[in-house]
Amino acid sequence: MNVIGDPGAAFDAALRMRAPGHDVRPEAPDDHAFLADLFAAVSPLRDLLPPALLAQQAATADAHFRNVFPDAMRRIVTDKQTPVGRIVVDWTQAGHSIGVDIAVLPEAGGIGLAMLRAWLATADALARPCRLNVVRTNPARAIYARLGFQEIEAEFDNPLMEMIRPV
Repeated sequence: MNVIGDPGAAFDAALRMRAPGHDVRPEAPDDHAFLADLFAAVSPLRDLLPPALLAQQAATADAHFRNVFPDAMRRIVTDKQTPVGRIVVDWTQAGHSIGVDIAVLPEAGGIGLAMLRAWLATADALARPCRLNVVRTNPARAIYARLGFQEIEAEFDNPLMEMIRPV
């Protein structure tokens, strides 16, 4: 199989190369509980909201991603077969890829950066720019900027900021 023609396979190979000891697999229906726990673990409201409300927010966010990006690549990253992170990238957009969601358990260390670098390496191999939206107050904006993303000014006041990384 030509992994460059298959973004999912290319991403998987790129991640394995960048994160020894970790593995990656397609998201499965039985990942629901992990995804709800992951959402709660990384939510800025985790200490303010009850678990039931965080679970409801996780379900709403996941339903939104599935509705807006039905054919996106959804991957679970594991450490010794235990899920530690998730990345969703939409490769179906004309001319670019969209980083829909990336989340890593706080105790999982630098695997998030490896996931980002695997996405970027795959996009580079496919000659596709990368786009994402990030909350203006998210400290990850600095990481994205170091990786070559540039902020695009919104035409109106929006808590989300679009960033693009050219090829």
